Amino acid sequence: MKKDKDTRHIVDILFVIALFSTFALSAIFIISIGAKIYSRTMDTMDQNFSSRTASAYIIEKIRQADEDDSVSIGDLEGHPAIIITSIHNDRKYYTYIYEYEHTLKELMVRESITLSPQAGQNIIEIKSFNPTMVAPSLIHCSLKMKQDENYDFYVNLHTGGEDEF
Repeated sequence: MKKDKDTRHIVDILFVIALFSTFALSAIFIISIGAKIYSRTMDTMDQNFSSRTASAYIIEKIRQADEDDSVSIGDLEGHPAIIITSIHNDRKYYTYIYEYEHTLKELMVRESITLSPQAGQNIIEIKSFNPTMVAPSLIHCSLKMKQDENYDFYVNLHTGGEDEF
């Protein structure tokens, strides 16, 4: 009779250990799935933030300077750039928005001063930036982000072109 009681007691203990092990493994499995989902969500949010920040920044800079003949496309020492011309205190200034060493940069210089592209203010990490004027009042910008996503957007100039959209 005592042997039967000991066997039952061992079976009860083994059942509790198996149940606890199943619960622990399930908890670890669910936590690892949650961590993977969280990681992917954060990566996606980072990519969206980078692309939206870069495009919103460029669009806003163009919109702020949207006056007759103030926005053009050119280059800064071989780097394609959006060039914004402005006049402050009777002096002409150029603001360049360009990519240099995988970073979107902005550089504002007075007309008579020449600075190298590395002197610009860092905005956000990107791989490439290529602005083109596709019509007298329409700029196409192509951004390649650090995660190799390509983003293309157009900015319509409200002034300065014959073809108003």
